[in-house]
Amino acid sequence: MPENNERTFDLGSVLTVTTGRLFTEMDNVYDILNYLSNDSILIHQIPRVMKTAQPYVLARYPQLEGVGRDVVINGWEDVKAFLDSQKAVLGDSFALSPMPREMCEHIDPIEEAIEMRSGKTR
Repeated sequence: MPENNERTFDLGSVLTVTTGRLFTEMDNVYDILNYLSNDSILIHQIPRVMKTAQPYVLARYPQLEGVGRDVVINGWEDVKAFLDSQKAVLGDSFALSPMPREMCEHIDPIEEAIEMRSGKTR
């Protein structure tokens, strides 16, 4: 059962964060990353936030390390079949808390897009 400051996320959303591969709908990607980062990110910010969130989630759930990284996926039917097989082993959902603010700084999305376009990185 999650603590007061935690939310549960389905396995597909969590594996999307831990692998960088899409195991859920994009709305769920935004939902989990916005929650973990305490922010409201835009599409171009997903890679940065995902890079920060991945080790954070894996520290909480080390049993997810490598799960789904190498599975062959040719469509949503493959995703559903893979998730069903993993839910039987790992469970349906996982409780997470937001990352500490110092782990994932807020960056204005417009400023970040300009920096990305100019080749600058933080």
